[in-house]
Amino acid sequence: MLKEKTSLLRKLPLLRWSADYFNSVSFDKTLIICVQHLYSTTYTMFNEFFNKGLKPQNLHIIGKCYSTDPKVYQQLKNDGVNISSMSATFDSHGAYDQAFDQNINEFFNNIIEDLDLADFDKIIILDDGGFLIQIANEKLSHSLNNVIGIEQTSAGFNRVSKQNIFFPVINTARSWVKMKYESPIIINLALRKLSEKIAHLEPKPKNILIMGYGTLGKVIFTTLKDQYNVSYFDMDPTKSMFPLKNLNSRLSEFDLIIGSTGETSLTKETFKYLKKPVVLASVSSSDREFDSVYLRKNTARTFNCHSDLNINGIHLLNCGFPVNFDSDYSAIDTDNFQLTRSLIFGAVCQAYLTNSSTTGFLELDNRFQKAIEENL
Repeated sequence: MLKEKTSLLRKLPLLRWSADYFNSVSFDKTLIICVQHLYSTTYTMFNEFFNKGLKPQNLHIIGKCYSTDPKVYQQLKNDGVNISSMSATFDSHGAYDQAFDQNINEFFNNIIEDLDLADFDKIIILDDGGFLIQIANEKLSHSLNNVIGIEQTSAGFNRVSKQNIFFPVINTARSWVKMKYESPIIINLALRKLSEKIAHLEPKPKNILIMGYGTLGKVIFTTLKDQYNVSYFDMDPTKSMFPLKNLNSRLSEFDLIIGSTGETSLTKETFKYLKKPVVLASVSSSDREFDSVYLRKNTARTFNCHSDLNINGIHLLNCGFPVNFDSDYSAIDTDNFQLTRSLIFGAVCQAYLTNSSTTGFLELDNRFQKAIEENL
């Protein structure tokens, strides 16, 4: 068992430096409830929490099926962490976001039923997507003055910003170091995985459409335009090659459609306009980019969220989940993600040191961000 644990621990000097930066923090009486991608770099981050006094039984984690390494899941369970069995569950005939929301509800209810929350100096809600913070806001007594949240994604920030949250939330998602240095890491991984997928497609795609011409869409266009005939569409007409009224009539031109909006870019009503065969590849989040559950219900049920599916000539890569979150965990979880884990670690330490009596968003400590940048 020790051998397996050791093999998952990574040498991440930036994370180790971050732990030393917050050398006065002790999590001995801290409760951490979180949604996280469960990779070995995340496991290494959790071990830094343990090194600072966090008891494994006071760490409660739920993962996402498309980003849960089974070895990490099992090791956390062996360590005594309360890790949800729903972290790796998937049913292709169900809508993932809806199921995940229900899973978090059940997960959170079980935690607060079994614990006296007044026993903890701090209750830290570490979120990835905004679902957990929203549920904590609904379920926890608003008289609690020891709760603080952390949101690490832009989608989660947008979700949380629409709620009236009774506790403060550290806005790691929009921290300038994350936006400046992490975005290229994620984009490069998405491009690498997308290129690998395209290289194996038969027949080879010639005409490609990018749905969404934001930061990621622009980089994908620049990367692919010299090899393929690439077009892009965006709901913002100033960023689109053609207007919305022409979208349906243009869809039949494309062999490959890449979704990078973070929302549903192609609804089930548009599928009749698609060329057959056509390949759909998401590089955004969850499985919402292409109304994937509708497609999956038209083929045999699978419990493997990394399956490539062929539904009446529509080839849905990775069950509709982002292609940069496939089952090749070692290739996905590179040492570059020590930046992400270090920022999360710093946010958790900041949460411990922060007065929880305020509300609204708090910026990730600027001095810590500057120090991180100097140590990159």
